[in-house]
Amino acid sequence: MNNSCKIGLLAALGGLLGVAGCHPRDGRADVAQHLLVYTGFERHKAPAPAMTTEKAHTGRFAMRVDGQHRRARLYHVRLGQLSDHRPRRFTLSAWAWAPDFGADAAVVLSIRNPGTAAPALQQSMFAADAGPYQAWKHISLDVDLPNNTSPDSELTIELAANSEGPVYIDDLRLTELW
Repeated sequence: MNNSCKIGLLAALGGLLGVAGCHPRDGRADVAQHLLVYTGFERHKAPAPAMTTEKAHTGRFAMRVDGQHRRARLYHVRLGQLSDHRPRRFTLSAWAWAPDFGADAAVVLSIRNPGTAAPALQQSMFAADAGPYQAWKHISLDVDLPNNTSPDSELTIELAANSEGPVYIDDLRLTELW
């Protein structure tokens, strides 16, 4: 093999290695979170036992569920009111406080299509599946929306107690991944 062939082979190999080092997102815009909903429950119109000033991550209010008050609606809206296009993916997040592993609750996101009883989507994130306990911790859930949703589909976010102990939720955030 002569020197010009060796040089050409090395140049081609170097080019391949250079291409292999490129990131697949090079040249494309960064993925961004678009905020759709944020509430610290300061202006929330929840029934009295669910809204409390006992504990709050920020502000004065948080939502509480326990053995006597098992459910609290945190948010309810038609998808068409959230966005002018059909969202594909949400990230639901909140701050949760639970006294121990036994005191658990779930933040439940469900989407129902008009005229149907069963939800098109229902997913939960748990407040006390891991510590720390007796402290605020950030919890989040990524949700891929099914293709059969429409602007008239209804999104509901609830806090549901799975135990007798109190669990608190504050600073609920729903973002869309763009």
